Amino acid sequence: MFSALVSWWDGVELWMAQLPFVLQFVLVMAVLLPLAWLAAFVIDRGVDGVSARLRRHRRSRLRSHDGKPRQPEVPTTDTAQHHEGTAQ
Repeated sequence: MFSALVSWWDGVELWMAQLPFVLQFVLVMAVLLPLAWLAAFVIDRGVDGVSARLRRHRRSRLRSHDGKPRQPEVPTTDTAQHHEGTAQ
């Protein structure tokens, strides 16, 4: 099975290498542009899906038990420790 596929691909490659450059370009663009568009579409939908899921997860974490939104916890830094070792 694999050797038949390799043999077929070698034939296609040889046929395409013998075409004039303009026809090679047109043929490659006719195949690659739709594949690139499809890959971009799938990646875009995947990123949208992941970001929507993360957004829902974050919103659910920010809700308190009574259903009211609460503010996210912001870490505080002690300014004395932050500036420790710096000349003032």
